[in-house]
Amino acid sequence: NVRRKIAALEEELERSRTRRKSSGRHLFSVPKEGAGQIVILGLTNVGRSSLLAALTNAKPEINPVPYTTRKPALGMLQYRDIQFQLVEAPALVEGSSEGRMEGPQILGLARNADGLLLVVDLSAEPVEQLRTLISELEAAGIRIERPEGEVKIVRQPGVGVKVVGSGRLVDCTVEDVRRLLMEYKVASALVKIRGKVTLEMIEDELFSSSVYKPSVILANKADVEGSDQKVKALIEEVGGTIPVIPVSCVDGRGLEKVGEAVFRMLGIIRVYSKEPSSKEPSEKPIVLEKDSKAIDVARKLHSKLYKKFRYARIWGPSAKYPGEKVGPEHTMMDGDVIEIH
Repeated sequence: NVRRKIAALEEELERSRTRRKSSGRHLFSVPKEGAGQIVILGLTNVGRSSLLAALTNAKPEINPVPYTTRKPALGMLQYRDIQFQLVEAPALVEGSSEGRMEGPQILGLARNADGLLLVVDLSAEPVEQLRTLISELEAAGIRIERPEGEVKIVRQPGVGVKVVGSGRLVDCTVEDVRRLLMEYKVASALVKIRGKVTLEMIEDELFSSSVYKPSVILANKADVEGSDQKVKALIEEVGGTIPVIPVSCVDGRGLEKVGEAVFRMLGIIRVYSKEPSSKEPSEKPIVLEKDSKAIDVARKLHSKLYKKFRYARIWGPSAKYPGEKVGPEHTMMDGDVIEIH
């Protein structure tokens, strides 16, 4: 009887753990919206909720009591004619990567995001706070310093294996990449590269648990006395590799720079489509990665346009003259208008 009771208790404990894990995963599962999902990370009481409220239409609970935020809070940041989804995560702590508090869920949220806003408090010790954030992220396999070369493999049916992007293969050919992916049963994928890329980096991308997340540091409470020196110390700490923006929710300084910083951080462009029979382009832009081609626009618009693409006409920064006729490999730029034939 005792053994049966112990077994029953163990089963109930396991069910309870499963329910808690499932509930936690559900609370921290945030469907992406807008031109990019940006997670706001920081230690407790650095002003994450105040920043979310100042930058978006959100009304999170703002409280000096530590660890008030227990689940993600959402808001949309308007930038020109697009919006970014800002997700305020609960506070990270030392040991989050080892399972403390909601650490695994928070870091999972960061891993799934398109970019990060790292918030530090200029009224305290911002360099130490930043070191803690970076340490916890790195322990969870999340890098914020841009590597020399990047690889992103997007499995996509019906395209075969294609190497695209502004990068350069340094020790292999496109055929080598195809053979490598075929060895791992990947028959159709876009291999997006930036910078100098080796075959080993492509193989690592197939299996690696380490990811790069573009980031911006928001040095909050820039209205406090002595903040200028602390901002300089932050810039020295990151060696100019990550943008540092001093901001204040009290007097509003720096807040107008955040949208532009996020746009640049994500490395995206806005392209406007135009029907051949129409005089005006679409009001809503298509958001693409920088260095995207005309054929990428067609692919994103509709599979028929992609399959039947003959040529396109371009107006805007990338066109030599208005209405230039271009082929599928024409590189698009921010603000271009495209008419696909």
